[in-house]
Amino acid sequence: MRIATYNIWNHDTLWQKRIDAICQEVKRIDADLIALQEVRSYEEGSVAHDIAEATGYPYCVFHAYPDSPNEGLAFLSKVPFSSVEAIWEEDVEESNFCATRVTLERGSQEWGITNMHLNWRSSSIRERQVRAVQDWLSKGRRKSVEVLCGDFNDHPQSAIYQDLSDARWLDVTTFVEEEPRATLDVKHNPYLQSSNIEQPERYDWILIRSEWKDVEVQHVDVFGDIRTSTDVIPSDHYGVMVDFIVN
Repeated sequence: MRIATYNIWNHDTLWQKRIDAICQEVKRIDADLIALQEVRSYEEGSVAHDIAEATGYPYCVFHAYPDSPNEGLAFLSKVPFSSVEAIWEEDVEESNFCATRVTLERGSQEWGITNMHLNWRSSSIRERQVRAVQDWLSKGRRKSVEVLCGDFNDHPQSAIYQDLSDARWLDVTTFVEEEPRATLDVKHNPYLQSSNIEQPERYDWILIRSEWKDVEVQHVDVFGDIRTSTDVIPSDHYGVMVDFIVN
């Protein structure tokens, strides 16, 4: 089972060319499920539905932020969803409007996949958001396989990474020998040349918790890091994908 996460950058820069490039990358990686962040919405729907139609994904769910309805979080999937929900459907503070979730069945197991986009301005807000999401998941939601993914807007030496590690969330990159690659690539991504980031950083993560021993991580890689036939890099972030072997 291949799961991916991708911040597609809700910005007008080369918008149509980038959407075409995003569709090419989504088709190329051919994930079973992909979580999207910074998904633009409009009166007729969202860009996630446009991407799903262009790439042949039969299942698409989009949640707009209640406090900023021109953007939201989305999932595209080849597998039907058993349930869909957003953290803001609970009684949480507005600053914690940062996560949506789907569940589905794969093999003989139930999977829960949570899509997160944390605050980029403040580490203390990110820490509160991570606590809120963990509290949300602890309320009878956890399945035998849990995946947490998205744009965490922080690096693996951060407090939020340590908090998640302490809660037994495992970074999928720890299961493979390859050196993890940056997803914010200030050296090669043209959209980041004027950013205040000083070095390449890995802000986009996929983490797993599993009570089922027959799930293995086979391969982890980034995508969206090359110019497509539209001659543009699709986003200011690179995406991350992981191949799970389900025995």
